[in-house]
Amino acid sequence: MFLGKHSRNLDPKGRLALPPRFREQLPTGSVVTVAPEDCLRIYPPQEWAGVTEQHRVSSATVESERNLIRRMFAEAAELDFDAQGRALIPAPLRAHAGLEGAAMVVGVNNVVEVWSEGRWRALEADTSDFTKLVDEVARNRNAGS
Repeated sequence: MFLGKHSRNLDPKGRLALPPRFREQLPTGSVVTVAPEDCLRIYPPQEWAGVTEQHRVSSATVESERNLIRRMFAEAAELDFDAQGRALIPAPLRAHAGLEGAAMVVGVNNVVEVWSEGRWRALEADTSDFTKLVDEVARNRNAGS
């Protein structure tokens, strides 16, 4: 499980040093790709396996889902960690997330998200009323049942 938020800096080559507790849970085969709200999402191999099973193209796949699958998989890259625990974030992914210098590495239960520091601060401001957020999620869940 990934918990907490950590401020990190990308080095000039685009490498990101992940927190040690996160790095321990991200073995070889972990995948980084685009995610909603213009951030990146890092999937451990077992989570990525679930994504690949859930998002399969067939003759019945509607156009919007095909386009989602195309974007997620075309932009995806396996992470390779160096001896210092840094992983190179490919330039197109850095551009998608607006990553330059400061980044926020956020534990989101089963995955890790990487945000530009500015976008993360804006999200925190938008969701600062936690009670309102909880109530909205509960309403949405109840509407779906």
